[in-house]
Amino acid sequence: MLVHRQCVPGTMEALEPARRAMLDFLAPHGLTERLLYRLELVLEETLMNRMWHAHPEGGPHDTDLRIGVQADAIELRFEDSGIAFNPLLAADPVVPASLIDAAPGGRGLMLTRKAATQCFYERVGERNVFTVRLARET
Repeated sequence: MLVHRQCVPGTMEALEPARRAMLDFLAPHGLTERLLYRLELVLEETLMNRMWHAHPEGGPHDTDLRIGVQADAIELRFEDSGIAFNPLLAADPVVPASLIDAAPGGRGLMLTRKAATQCFYERVGERNVFTVRLARET
């Protein structure tokens, strides 16, 4: 498996460089536009959730990101020292009755789970490890 690793600071300014580095690493692998879009969605939603929720005491904290390229899948692995949180156990948001009732936000985990082929979570010592696999498309 080909692997790219990077440490992503827990700031809004770090999102675009992380996205660009991922796309640059994946460029030679001939991925479909649809798969790249789904990978970008998972990357942004997962990093944003970590920025906003992983450290309630405040201050930015890094996320270790590993991107793996396999013959049949692309794997994103996020690891951080935030509070223990299993994103696989979080309930999907309630669908609003109308657009007037809809509020922005709160759908990132649902979108990530829907974009993924498989998701895995484990707590290793004091660290969250969230792995998202997306099947390669032809």
